[in-house]
Amino acid sequence: MTGFSQTDKNSLDDRQEESRKKVKIKKSPEDFKDTEVNFLFNYYEQDGDHSPVTGGMGTEELDNVAPSFVVHVPIDSLSALDLNFGVDIYSSASTDNVDYFEINKSSASSMDARVHFNAAYSHTLANSGNAYSILGGASVEFDVTSFHAGGSYTFNSKDQNRSLTIDGLFMNDTWNRIYPVELREPEKEWLKDDVRTTLKLGLSYSQVINKRLQALFSAEVVSQSGLLSTPFHRVFFDDANINDDMATLRGLSHVEQLDDSRLKIPISMRWNYYLSDFVRLKTFYRFYTDSWGISAHTASIELPMMVSQSFIVSPFFRYHTQTAADDFYKFGQASATNTPEFYTSDYDLSDFNSYKVGIGFQYSPVMGIGKFKSPFRKGKVAQFKSIGLRAAYYDRSDGLNAMLVSLDFGFTF
Repeated sequence: MTGFSQTDKNSLDDRQEESRKKVKIKKSPEDFKDTEVNFLFNYYEQDGDHSPVTGGMGTEELDNVAPSFVVHVPIDSLSALDLNFGVDIYSSASTDNVDYFEINKSSASSMDARVHFNAAYSHTLANSGNAYSILGGASVEFDVTSFHAGGSYTFNSKDQNRSLTIDGLFMNDTWNRIYPVELREPEKEWLKDDVRTTLKLGLSYSQVINKRLQALFSAEVVSQSGLLSTPFHRVFFDDANINDDMATLRGLSHVEQLDDSRLKIPISMRWNYYLSDFVRLKTFYRFYTDSWGISAHTASIELPMMVSQSFIVSPFFRYHTQTAADDFYKFGQASATNTPEFYTSDYDLSDFNSYKVGIGFQYSPVMGIGKFKSPFRKGKVAQFKSIGLRAAYYDRSDGLNAMLVSLDFGFTF
């Protein structure tokens, strides 16, 4: 499944951070009876002409539909359980070309589904106001099975205006190594590993500077090892020509080879400034560097505007620029006579600029949109709280472009 590059799709949590409110310990458990449920529906489509499945040329067309549920369950005045589960259903002309040289044959990965589940438990310490969380989850799709586990600890100041968070995450991905059809040989494995491990350590500091300004600084170190190549990505050296016929190209393809270790360091800053009671300015900047030779800069701005007590409009813009990885080669660029140790034609690792522009809408009346009988507890009432819509257009200088639309329906039970 292809999409935004690892540096451009923001592996950091891109949700806008809000300052923590002062913890108030309430005596009555009835104050915490409401469970919040959000149903999200995301649609994404892209197209481009540099698919790594066909060696940096060919279609990158992809459609993805992703419904999911996010559930927040207050356990008591100090503890909560958060659940997130859903499915990604995609069709990809790009990955359909894993079997590119087989006439009238589609790859098993031309249409696929990824099922995912995450759970997190959080608890605030009554005496200090500090908080900790533990989390875990898993996902399964056609060629990858993944699981992750982690946690965080937050130190809060007495006035709750400053906080320092330390977090860690471990991820394990096990791959079914599916090679390009012409390179499948009995008893031969082109890539030695079938497991990718990722370890992330993060540090973030947030502060309410004054009544109008809030800031968040974060830094991470991400270490990856194992299978960092994608088994069905092809590379063509300079003995191949883009105009060669299929029979010639079939004998000249190679499996992508990348270093089995990678170190990533993203550093970011967020500023939220209240221009007035009705307009807020959100800004974000991130610097990224890694051991593969990529360095990147990302900046974004969002302007949530309260049109009424119930309706918020949020236009936004994001710009990203990055250098290419040391081992990136365009189609026919790598030397066949002096073969490099590592090579890829994945344009996610190339030199490019991109921008994303869009707008969001949020409708959330104080008394909610409507009420109905709870399907979970007889005699109880559920409330339809809010509707959100977010749409964006994405464009990359290598020709890839995409459209994203997401819907968010909020309920309390």
